[in-house]
Amino acid sequence: MAVGPGEAVTAPLVRDLRRLTDAVREAEPMARHTTFRIGGPADVYVEPEDRDRLVAVLDYLTARGVPYQVVGQGSNLLVADAGVRGVVVSPVKALRRLDFEGRRARAGAGVLLTQLAHAARRRALAGCEFAVAIPGTLGGGLFMNAGAHGSSLAAVVAAAEVWTPERGVVRLPAAELGLSYRHSRLWEAGWVVLEAWLELEPDSGEAITARMRHVVAVRRRTQPVGHPNAGSVFKNPPQDYAGRLIDAVGAKGWRVGGAEVSSLHANFINNRGGARAADVLCLMRRIRAAVHREYGVILRPEVRWVGPPAGGEGTTWENLWCREDAGWPEPCA
Repeated sequence: MAVGPGEAVTAPLVRDLRRLTDAVREAEPMARHTTFRIGGPADVYVEPEDRDRLVAVLDYLTARGVPYQVVGQGSNLLVADAGVRGVVVSPVKALRRLDFEGRRARAGAGVLLTQLAHAARRRALAGCEFAVAIPGTLGGGLFMNAGAHGSSLAAVVAAAEVWTPERGVVRLPAAELGLSYRHSRLWEAGWVVLEAWLELEPDSGEAITARMRHVVAVRRRTQPVGHPNAGSVFKNPPQDYAGRLIDAVGAKGWRVGGAEVSSLHANFINNRGGARAADVLCLMRRIRAAVHREYGVILRPEVRWVGPPAGGEGTTWENLWCREDAGWPEPCA
């Protein structure tokens, strides 16, 4: 979706967007919108006030071929230092609905996962406890099938309403979302979640609270919380853990610029102050090269790249990180 400066963003485009929604900002620093606190400016940043305006913006951008990215809380993103060409659309304000009917929850994509977990607990409904310590929104969580402690959204989502470039707004059963380990069909199809229906199980409030407290305690004990980060950097390979492998090659404490591999959990990279996306990429490449050299395992990114191709023109994030060759290039200059 990347374009050269000035190719997509024009004064008439900005005027049109402001007719659709009041919340339009130019040259908006993306570091304000990611948990990494990293990222250059988006040409245009749009945060529609409600669902109708959000759909209108997506329809408009699609009809005119304007490149765009949809970004929620930014909890699993690494945004390029050069920023984002085109338009960044935030659905968070527009999609905050959260209702319950019996054991079923209906939640907008802008609802925080922590908010969803606590709301279910208050109604003595189980199934979302794993999400209480996951930063981010339901929409972003579905995009990558967020999970922890042996569960994920795939276990509780029954259906979702999504916006599609081809058909507009459609409701789909969970089976058509293609939810798997840190992946969904939403990724390839360019679909945007508007809301989802979750099937939960009745349980005692005390039991649910105890499980949630356990999840929070484990997070505080095993994951860094004092510095900005984007959560797990790499996916776990089959029958193993990325953190274990990274720790085994001695990567804890490796540092490039303001980015540092956490000394508490090796699969986290912290922004210790002033880190650039280039610093994080450099560390990721060094980690990946060391693990492949020592164990023959190719680590694949869980964090999602937003910006120009990370490996140069014509190179996508996926083929940069997921190719199967052993000839990984030099980590960085």
